[in-house]
Amino acid sequence: MRKLVWLCLVFFSFSSLATAIPDAPHVYVKGQGKISVLPDLAEISFSVIRRHSDLIQAKKAADTLSANIIKIAEEYEIAKEDISASELFIQQEMQYDRESGRQVISGFKVSRNIQFYLKNINVYSRLMQSLVNAGITQINGIQMMASNAEDLKKQAQKLAIADARAAAQELADGFDVKVARLYRAAKEPIRGEQPYVAMESMMRDSAPANIVEGAFEPGSITIEQVVYAVYLIE
Repeated sequence: MRKLVWLCLVFFSFSSLATAIPDAPHVYVKGQGKISVLPDLAEISFSVIRRHSDLIQAKKAADTLSANIIKIAEEYEIAKEDISASELFIQQEMQYDRESGRQVISGFKVSRNIQFYLKNINVYSRLMQSLVNAGITQINGIQMMASNAEDLKKQAQKLAIADARAAAQELADGFDVKVARLYRAAKEPIRGEQPYVAMESMMRDSAPANIVEGAFEPGSITIEQVVYAVYLIE
């Protein structure tokens, strides 16, 4: 019985691969849809770091800076539920002692990771400058987001589908054949097959990024969707 089930599974797997690309004449294309928008949300991750030869002093300095960071958050009206902070991390710092030929403790590093969820993107630049002025020297990551991301994804998906149709038509016209009907469409590529991409999409992807944003400007974000399609031709 187990052998029969295994054979059925193998047959199903190979059948699925076989139907991904038809035996009939066809074109396999890739469609891309991109929408660039200005973000209205941001997740800012950074670290409070203080060093001192004395552990107590290092911790005190880290606590003081953490308190100042919370005050900054209040100034920019960041709600408490939009602030997350880790516990303090304490790390011994070592250095090589030439006289003894050994590593000795040179001091202590006390750190804490903090994350802001910024809902007012208009204060982003001033907030970042305030963090730097307060003594933040390590930014772990900044993620720009759009509150209507799901709607933008749907719009980008429609553009990707239209792009796939255009690519199929472009390829068919080049070989003087007609696009008959859609055979298969998916968001993942077919393994081992290289899709055709419309020339216009390739030019968009290869265009240089010639816009230089300011040091603390959020810039724009790009929502991208991709679709792979197989069209039968005649």
